Order: sequence, then C-alpha cells, then structure tokens
Amino acid sequence: MIKKLSFFLGLVAVGLIIWLAFALWTGIYSVYSYPPESAVYAEGATLIVSRDPGEPLWNSPDAPPPAPPRQPQKTRGIGFGTRPKPTRPIADRTILELPFIEWAYKKSLEREESGP
Repeated sequence: MIKKLSFFLGLVAVGLIIWLAFALWTGIYSVYSYPPESAVYAEGATLIVSRDPGEPLWNSPDAPPPAPPRQPQKTRGIGFGTRPKPTRPIADRTILELPFIEWAYKKSLEREESGP
C-alpha cells in the first residue's frame, strides 16, 4: 500500500514539475523575485505568478521598467481601440511562493534588448 501511494505521489510531483516548466516556457507564468530586506519579504522570496500582458518573464521590484509599446499613428477613420487593463497586484496573481533564489533575482535585473 505504501509503495503504491509513494509511486502515485511521485507521479503527481513529476506532473507538477512538467506543468510548471511548460507554463514558464509558454508565458503563462512569470518569475517575480523580492530581494532580502525588502519591504514585503524580510528574508526575500521568489514567486511564480500568473503573467499579465506585457510583463517580462523574469521580474522584480528593482528591475528597470520596460519600454512603453509604440502606438501606431492614427490617420483617418474611427478608431475602435481598447483601454489597457490595470495590472493586478502580485499577491492576487501568486501561484507558488519559494525561498529567495539569487540567480532568479539577478536574471530579473537584466532587460532584453529589443530589435529596431
């Protein structure tokens, strides 16, 4: 009985790890790192959060903000654009809370150079 239960739990754990890797790879989730001695987490934390549109994969409160998206020039006609949605708080989007991971924090401080 114990052998079957441990096999089942191992299978569930492998499935969760595969799902987490898939979700990070496809952009469903984002990694958000709080450094130690931050206002929110005294010992630091690395959070897996659901990703908002335009949010980078690796993020941190200390990271430089991304460049604003370019807006196309309006010429003529009626524009049926939508208003941008406000970003949800990190606490509402948190999926998993992990201890502080230094390399994830350093990765969040780097910003990818966008092409011309």
